[in-house]
Amino acid sequence: MNKIFTLLALSMFALSANAQSPTPPVKETQPYGQIDTADLTMKACDFEKDANAEVLFDKGEITFGDYDITCLYHKRIKIFNDKGNENADIKIFYIPAFQTISDITAETINLNGKIIEYTPVDSKLIYKRKINSFGNAWVFTFPDVKAGAVIEFKYKIKSEFAPDWKFQSNIPTRYSEISFSKVNASKIHTVIRVSQPYSKTTTETLGNKQSPWGTKDTRALSNVQSIKNEPYPSLLSNNTQGIIFKSHTDEWDYVTRDVLVDQNFGVQLIDKLTGEKEILDSIATLKTNDQKIDSIFRLVKHRMLWNKTDNWYTVDGIHDAWNKKTGNATEINLIAYHLLKKAGIKVYPMLINIDDEGRIDIENASVYQLDRAVAFVSLDSTHYYILDIAAKYNNYKQLPINILSTYGLVIDPKTFNYQLFEVQNNIPTKQLVFINAEIKPDGKMNGTAQIISDSYYRAHHLLQYDDLGEKKYIDDLTEYNNDLKITSLKLEDAETDTVPLTQHIDFDLNLSASDGDYIYFNPNLFTGLRTNPFLNETRNSSVDFKYNSTNIISGIYKIPDGYKVDALPQNQNITMADKGISFKRMMVEQNGTVQVNYTITRKKTIYTKEEYPGLYEFYKKMFEMLNEQIVLKKS
Repeated sequence: MNKIFTLLALSMFALSANAQSPTPPVKETQPYGQIDTADLTMKACDFEKDANAEVLFDKGEITFGDYDITCLYHKRIKIFNDKGNENADIKIFYIPAFQTISDITAETINLNGKIIEYTPVDSKLIYKRKINSFGNAWVFTFPDVKAGAVIEFKYKIKSEFAPDWKFQSNIPTRYSEISFSKVNASKIHTVIRVSQPYSKTTTETLGNKQSPWGTKDTRALSNVQSIKNEPYPSLLSNNTQGIIFKSHTDEWDYVTRDVLVDQNFGVQLIDKLTGEKEILDSIATLKTNDQKIDSIFRLVKHRMLWNKTDNWYTVDGIHDAWNKKTGNATEINLIAYHLLKKAGIKVYPMLINIDDEGRIDIENASVYQLDRAVAFVSLDSTHYYILDIAAKYNNYKQLPINILSTYGLVIDPKTFNYQLFEVQNNIPTKQLVFINAEIKPDGKMNGTAQIISDSYYRAHHLLQYDDLGEKKYIDDLTEYNNDLKITSLKLEDAETDTVPLTQHIDFDLNLSASDGDYIYFNPNLFTGLRTNPFLNETRNSSVDFKYNSTNIISGIYKIPDGYKVDALPQNQNITMADKGISFKRMMVEQNGTVQVNYTITRKKTIYTKEEYPGLYEFYKKMFEMLNEQIVLKKS
């Protein structure tokens, strides 16, 4: 089944890419149904050779009227190979309460010999689909799509709010143009996110010199590279090139007011729970706020079952969800908020984005960016907790990992004030891997390992174990090394969230590179650190590790009788210039054993793309050192 290619009405083709110096495109745009033969015969993208498809042009025209906004869109895509066919499945998202879509026209264009063939999409096959509780989509698939084909479509949107324009796509874009017309008195203003030179920028006066009534601005980019999936992407920075249209100077104020008057959110904050008096009477006997917070956190966590759905609003309401003992994440977290508030704790509802991107774009205020409420507990001006009961393996003191290095919308139901709060965690997460092993003369190793993990490392392992199951989890621990076999795995303290998780491992390792005279082994086992995540020399976005960390890898390896150490990597320390990350390696031969210790300390979580070259060089050196082998020689 082809992957659906999504068009967002609020954020047209919201994507990220690299800046490239523009070169003149073959054609900027063309009328619907008119195409150059050169576009049908081209075999690859000129500026991104490995692309499976390319946007030939993407054109939008927005007119800001007195009461609504009209948007006309026309897009043309070249398919280079079968992998590019996924771009032939289209979903045009819209919000029925505020938007209508009409005049959808689409066709596939193929070159048959010297004849250009046009195959329109049957209007009966363009249908409406409900996506969620507030959004629908018009969905269709292009016919007769094959390598070499070009697909194009156009449509119109009538909207009550301003859409955004993104110059980039998940495939390279040869030309992208947006024009927007507005009257002189319009309160619409723009936020520009463009990092490469425009290939076109014009401003035209509408009306005449004596009576100008508005302006038409046109902006375009050429040869824009596709978005790249990069490890540790930053969620605070938005690297997408585009234009955001804003209709109010403080739109988050409007969002705050809208959610607080909504009966499925604001009204729920003052609802009551069955039996809450008895609960609160019991909580009142506790002496400290931390005891009260912990007690309420555990009470709600043990009683309520998350139904795996997310909305910024409640569906059943907190009263009915409490009685049914199940609900969406917002219902569960608002139950905790309600009890905390009643118990005298200073707490506020906080709205977050929990989707794959995990980002609230603070310059683009919209309730549609929000999909979960959590409880924000303010202890004082510098200390706070964020309670998310749906996050399975955290305690009340541990900030949910999926919102680290992002913003949350904290709102005060009493004053209707809000704060866009940046969630950061400077407390380091720790993990220790300790190995005790014996090396045999036949090139085999067997031994035990302990992995002791706290905080986010603890949660990561437990979630992986749940998601993968034990067999696949074991494969993941060995990093799919066929020579490494885990014969026993036991998890200790998995159910106690206040202490580290300890994994006890028995293992056998075939040192396959060994021969009769030499034994080679790498002590970097069960660490998840055998493969360098930063292999590309360039970077499009900032790197965000989310949290500080300390990793200690320690081991004692018994040397077999009749062998001695022939090559032992040197003890060495390396540190980044900014002191943000350091790596220390110590190895010693002692009493017939090789004793090993690696320590990796990270005190800085975010590296900008300008700082990336230094990070790249450091990781290259560190992984060379991590994977350097110890050599034993037969004496």
